[in-house]
Amino acid sequence: MSVFTLSACDVPQLMQVQQNCYSEELVESAAVMSERVSAFTQTCWGYFVDQQMAGYLLAYPSVLGSITPLAAPFPQYQNTNCLYLHDMAISSDFRGQALAPALLANASTEAKKLGLEALALVAVQGAEGYWAKQGFVKVREISAEQQAILDTYLPEIACYMTCSL
Repeated sequence: MSVFTLSACDVPQLMQVQQNCYSEELVESAAVMSERVSAFTQTCWGYFVDQQMAGYLLAYPSVLGSITPLAAPFPQYQNTNCLYLHDMAISSDFRGQALAPALLANASTEAKKLGLEALALVAVQGAEGYWAKQGFVKVREISAEQQAILDTYLPEIACYMTCSL
């Protein structure tokens, strides 16, 4: 079992994991996923068990307070200060094996190497409690523009959270 950086050839397996984990409204296209993985290879990882993807984490250097819309390409920022964890999913066949903490630890280590001060994410499908246990705090005040972007994630079950490194 190992964490590896992803490439475009991993997208078919990534799509299987994504479809296994998310409601239909939150599944993003293979084209978008491929673009993200290609643009940010250093911060997109898969957890593999015997060459099968058990989970993945797609992230990119960002700016605190900036939320990426669902199904949009990752923006490229200057003067980044956080690693935005856009999507982490563990296949139901591999849950309970501490894969999510391993991916999160990998992301934290990479963020520190990049000189970033925090992690940020949008918690969906009731995952706010999980992320709070990992040290993330819900950001209660965001701009109207960022709230409109957050609303692309089914607003009744999505919140923006950050964690200082």
